[in-house]
Amino acid sequence: MLIESRINERCTLTIDAETVGGIDKGSLSVHSHPDKMVPLVVAAIRGVAESVGQAVNVDMPLPPSEMEIAFTVRMDSNAIVSIARAPDAGQFKVTLRWKR
Repeated sequence: MLIESRINERCTLTIDAETVGGIDKGSLSVHSHPDKMVPLVVAAIRGVAESVGQAVNVDMPLPPSEMEIAFTVRMDSNAIVSIARAPDAGQFKVTLRWKR
C-alpha cells in the first residue's frame, strides 16, 4: 500500500507501507497522520542518537574512538512510525557514527 506524506507545499513523499489491520488513519494516535510521518521518523532517529550519545559520553570512562549503530525505521498503513524488528523491514535505513 502506498501512503502519501506531504513534506511541504511542493514535495510529497510516497511511502510503500505494509497493510496492518485495515486502514483507519488517525484513530490509533494523534501522531498517526501521514503528513506527520517524516517528522516522526526524524524524531525517532534523533531520540536514538541522543540516547546512545549520552550513554557513550557519560557512562563510559574511555569511549571508543569510533562507533557505529545501524537500524531501520518503518511505517505501516496506519501511519505509525516505529523502529523495525529486522534490518530489512524498514523504509529508512539509518547509520549513526561517532568519531573522536
